[in-house]
Amino acid sequence: MRNDTMRTSMKRIRNGLAPMLAAGVGVLLLAGCDLGVFDPGTIEGDDLFDPAAIQPLVIGAERNLGRAVSGGNSPHGGVFGAQAYLTDEIVHSGQWVGMREWNNAVVVNDDVAETLTRWAHAQNARKTAEEAADIIRVILTNEGGNPGASVPVATSLAWAGFSNRVLGDTFCDAVIEGGPIEPISAFYERAEQQFGEVITIAGAANDNQLVTAAYAGRAQARMMLGNWSGAVSDAGQVPTDFAHEIRMSDNSTTEYNGLHVAFLTENQASLWGTPFADYGTDLSGVQTSDGDPRLEYSSRTPAGEVLIGGDGRRETWRVQKYDSRSSNHPMARGAEMRLIEAEALLVGGDIGGAMGKINELRSHHGLDGVSATSDTEAWHMLQRERGIELYAEGRRLADLRRWASTPGYADFDVVRIEASGDQPITADEVRNVLDNPMGELCLPISRDERNSNPNIS
Repeated sequence: MRNDTMRTSMKRIRNGLAPMLAAGVGVLLLAGCDLGVFDPGTIEGDDLFDPAAIQPLVIGAERNLGRAVSGGNSPHGGVFGAQAYLTDEIVHSGQWVGMREWNNAVVVNDDVAETLTRWAHAQNARKTAEEAADIIRVILTNEGGNPGASVPVATSLAWAGFSNRVLGDTFCDAVIEGGPIEPISAFYERAEQQFGEVITIAGAANDNQLVTAAYAGRAQARMMLGNWSGAVSDAGQVPTDFAHEIRMSDNSTTEYNGLHVAFLTENQASLWGTPFADYGTDLSGVQTSDGDPRLEYSSRTPAGEVLIGGDGRRETWRVQKYDSRSSNHPMARGAEMRLIEAEALLVGGDIGGAMGKINELRSHHGLDGVSATSDTEAWHMLQRERGIELYAEGRRLADLRRWASTPGYADFDVVRIEASGDQPITADEVRNVLDNPMGELCLPISRDERNSNPNIS
């Protein structure tokens, strides 16, 4: 006999989790797994409470988050691509309306397709991961298992935590389950709680990878909540060479690494006009830059020609960060943990300690150490290091918001609005990333959410 939790979860399943299961089944087929699941279109909600549904539920949660952050059917890399355009990571060299709005930083409409899909996919990732954990708990309880030491439960909760963190990093406001508008801290608080559950459950299951991933994810959330002591405590549990990734795939367009498509296939996204062109290494050998090996790009084709973007105007300098459609996306890395520790020290005024942490990371990469003699120099170094280390990993947007009031905020200038008439690209407007009429570095709640949610006026 099903208990009340099962009945509640089943109602939610009937309202939308079957498509998520279908996504999980597709990935399972790619992996060569056969759980005896029939055509996803015929799956009933009740069927998801069968033990055979556990693995598809977990994989579906991961798949939906992958689609949200960078899925190939979301033009230009999901929310990670949107963040790159909104900041100083890439310049739009094509003709997509939404991307040009983001790049120009003049207005971001809540009804353009690019914004609508980002909100929908990110919210879907959050909802399906959270409900997957609920359903698996019910299945295990009914089967006499222990949800409190279940790797599938912990894994689903980890994807839920990362989904909430991504939502907080990307959007201007929070809305959860059709509720009212809340501050984005609601997403981070939800992530913090979920990562805490993962630490407990995965710890009981002796899954060290998940435990470490949860400490890293909670450090990210706590940093954004201003809880520096908690963030540092969690970061200290994560070794520098650790990485927790979403698996991307060549299996279907929704599973492609969309930033690979944007950077290396289409002529829409360019490193030209960004500060990162000065930081990285031009593999073409044409551009003079600092030559940091963590960020490689090509300003010329293999034949030595300039590649003009889809707008017929701007040069397309191709980033080499993700070298295939199946390149995985990091969600948390130990390298970031060292930078969280460095930033916490800077917040406390310890310049020497912060530089020590930065140099610990640089030494890990075989790079020479750096130094700073003032707060301004130290903050600039921290911001630069974080930008290079975490380039196009969906971290820059929230970072820039967090740093906006720091005394050493660097002059991150990026090409924005194209010059009128027949002027050359050198006349395109260059603007500091914070100096824009939008007023905020974030995407708005989608028009679909506003129109369908009775709690939003």
